[in-house]
Amino acid sequence: MDELLKSYVDASEASAERERLGDLIVANADPIIRRAVSRRLAGLWDDIDDVCSEARLELLLHLRRMKADPASVAIEDFPAYVSVLATNACNHYFRRRRPGRARLRRQVIYVLRHEPAFRLSDGPDGRTWCELQASPSRSRIADARVLEQLAQGVEGDRNLATVLQRILKAAGAAVEFDALAAIVVRVWHIPPDPVDDSDAVDLNEIPAPGPGAEVAMDRRRFTARLWDEVRRLPRAQRVALLLNLRVGRGNSALALFTAAGIAAFAEVAGALEVSEAELAAIWVELPYDDNRIAGLLGCTRQQVINLRMAARKRLNTRLGPER
Repeated sequence: MDELLKSYVDASEASAERERLGDLIVANADPIIRRAVSRRLAGLWDDIDDVCSEARLELLLHLRRMKADPASVAIEDFPAYVSVLATNACNHYFRRRRPGRARLRRQVIYVLRHEPAFRLSDGPDGRTWCELQASPSRSRIADARVLEQLAQGVEGDRNLATVLQRILKAAGAAVEFDALAAIVVRVWHIPPDPVDDSDAVDLNEIPAPGPGAEVAMDRRRFTARLWDEVRRLPRAQRVALLLNLRVGRGNSALALFTAAGIAAFAEVAGALEVSEAELAAIWVELPYDDNRIAGLLGCTRQQVINLRMAARKRLNTRLGPER
């Protein structure tokens, strides 16, 4: 483990922990993240800061988990880890720019979870495996060539559940979720969106465009006031609103509060009345849909919708003149 990481993990006082964390993020991780993201997103000026913030937040979450249990999530090579994390953040960004395929993956996981014909199981390697409920598979297919042949032999159908059944029946084995979704993409002939991965432009030499200082200050003041009002909502309304809150590309908006320094991660967890560990565990799955929030609150989907509408109405009333 790198010495700087070790000093952060071993820090017992809050002030020392904050200092070590600042060194890790600002002095060491941020330059790596900026270089990696700028290279992959060359020309996409408006999105670079957002992707950097997502990578930085993911790193913060991992460091918190590491602080709680160093043995389970240790980082042996910090620069390499940060570089991979930044690359993954870029990959997530490009996947979000493919709405057809992203939507398909959500449809596949929904069908697998809600149709009684299927069963999901998590392997020891962290991958999710899919199989038919009626004939549990004793083997698993991960070979790319086998999966390619399987995709060519499956007959298409408009019904997604039918296609999934045909794939798993033809496989005669459990299939990893990502591979299963990729086979559906092939069967339904969903083309990829072109992605410009040029690294010809050095964004470090170009000043990032942004709003004027007064506009930025006004936005920050409004966001801080918004967060303050959100915390005053009844707990059920807070959960219904925050767990579903989205930004323009469909990502969870909770990251904006933490990235902007409006609310610390612990404060977000407090607003939801969950532990930091519980919030960290679900963070990458946010935003939640109404059915999942209903399960957490022990109510119906319509009640979740009503709670969120009530929360927004109250916020509009309180913040209307400042919006």
